[in-house]
Amino acid sequence: MIKDSTTGVPLTEVKITLVSSVSEALKYELHSDKKGSFYKSGLTPGIYKALIEKEGYLPLGVSIRVKLDDTANLEIQLDQAQSTPSDSMELIRKGLKLLEAGKYEEVITNFAEAISLDPSNPIFYYYRAVGLERNGNTEKALEDYQKAAELKPNFIMPLSRAGIILGKRGDFEKAIEFYRKAVDLGDKDPSTYYNYGVCLVNLGRSPEAQAIFEKLLNLDPFYSDAYYQLGIIYIGLGETSKAKEHLLKFIEIDPENKNVPLAKEILKTLNEPFLGRALGASQKARIHFL
Repeated sequence: MIKDSTTGVPLTEVKITLVSSVSEALKYELHSDKKGSFYKSGLTPGIYKALIEKEGYLPLGVSIRVKLDDTANLEIQLDQAQSTPSDSMELIRKGLKLLEAGKYEEVITNFAEAISLDPSNPIFYYYRAVGLERNGNTEKALEDYQKAAELKPNFIMPLSRAGIILGKRGDFEKAIEFYRKAVDLGDKDPSTYYNYGVCLVNLGRSPEAQAIFEKLLNLDPFYSDAYYQLGIIYIGLGETSKAKEHLLKFIEIDPENKNVPLAKEILKTLNEPFLGRALGASQKARIHFL
């Protein structure tokens, strides 16, 4: 169900793009009906990134977990963007088609023209940034994401995308600033919390990371990598029983995860406290860039 965040009115013809975190081949495009609803059956279980887009509204990204023989529910509220002149709206429509076609150079040119017509519109900077990022120019993309967030302080998507770019660079301090802003604005995407947490881990700020991973598990109790990271954190804190509990839960809910063999080896060492703590301190977190 998708509604206007201010009026509560259901929104029709909202575009929903679902992409599996396992394989980009598992990609689906849906549209909401006159009741603001959308439905897709037969999905392969796993985590999907949902990109929600409608003319006149700020795009929104969320993650959703699909489980076997179960129905996952999404209730989305979209924020209205500022009013846009009709000629600029045509450029948005054209740019989105180019983006879908993978014509990123043309996307960049298209939204540069839109910016020249309306330099205060955050949507234009956001979509030019998407084109720049996908075209490999992350430096310029970062500038546009920052500009979009500056023009529209409650615009979550450019904040999380900026965090991802900075996290990939290893600039964890700066990435944390963007993730914190996104979370404070109400971002409910578990992947944002995960990326935020691992940036903290990589800076040695385990107590803060612990709090973020615990909040993540309140959003998604089946987010397996959060259990793994918490297990490692508890080893460093010398809390062996909690470390075992979280590592065992990690293995139970995600037995195919590539970190499972390592988790099993770590569990074997936990009866040797000093070795266990050394192992925990040596583990590096990884970031899910969805």
